[in-house]
Amino acid sequence: MASVTAEFERLSARPTLWQRLRELYDRRETIRFLTVSNLRAGHRDKVLGHLWNLLDPLMFMLVYFFVFGVLFRLVRGTGRSVEFMLYILTGLLVFRFVSGTITQAATCIRTNRGLIHEISFPKSVLPVSVTLSRLYDFVWGLGALLAFLLFSGTWPTIHYLWVPLLISLLVLFSAGVGFLIGYIGAFFADTPNVVAVAMRLLFYCSPIFYYVRPHPGGGDSLVFFEKHELAQRIYMLNPLACFYESFRDAMLWGRMPEPGMMAYLGAVSLVCCFVGFAVFTRGEGKFAKYV
Repeated sequence: MASVTAEFERLSARPTLWQRLRELYDRRETIRFLTVSNLRAGHRDKVLGHLWNLLDPLMFMLVYFFVFGVLFRLVRGTGRSVEFMLYILTGLLVFRFVSGTITQAATCIRTNRGLIHEISFPKSVLPVSVTLSRLYDFVWGLGALLAFLLFSGTWPTIHYLWVPLLISLLVLFSAGVGFLIGYIGAFFADTPNVVAVAMRLLFYCSPIFYYVRPHPGGGDSLVFFEKHELAQRIYMLNPLACFYESFRDAMLWGRMPEPGMMAYLGAVSLVCCFVGFAVFTRGEGKFAKYV
């Protein structure tokens, strides 16, 4: 009788986070399959296929450069156009990765309701596969950025060694937020609508097409909050702003990202990933009931 009770308690016990991570690792082939499926679905019936991973950010870069750089004259002075384009492109690539991950994670449970109902597997593979598919697009974009930097005469420096670490932190941060949004999206069908509005607001509240810090050779470029140090510190609590500036430090300006900013990004990314994964895995047993 005691052995039966012990076995029942073992089966009914909630798996630990470590066990959940182990299950996720054991399903790496499933993650690979879903990632490839997401990539194929995203470019299905498109003549140029994956080439749009390069064309999309480049076209948006040109649009925002014309609107904000030319019409609104956010960059003044001669010889600043190419630098401003690269500045915009860097921010766009990071934002598109984070936004794409969160937006797709909001619907990843409901759009896979067939799998949820018919197959027993750790549901966390869905947000992870979304993150990895968007990472693939992001790497293409970074390749285009590097090509433009070389073409403009900006050669790689030793500070490019910070880029893999920044990418890792960005993946952790995006996956963590994706887990949280995916969890909420499983219960509330309105989540994608709210996420779309939030992403639009976040886009304009992040330094994609305007400067928030002095930069090498800035000349007379406009810097928001330049004379308001407290406002700038509050503004830089936005993790995306720190990611933009850190990538620009390493790739555009040829300098080490600020240590305080890197420490902040490391803490935020790890906390987001841990909390998001914990919340998602604790609630995934209820998904089938709501989708």
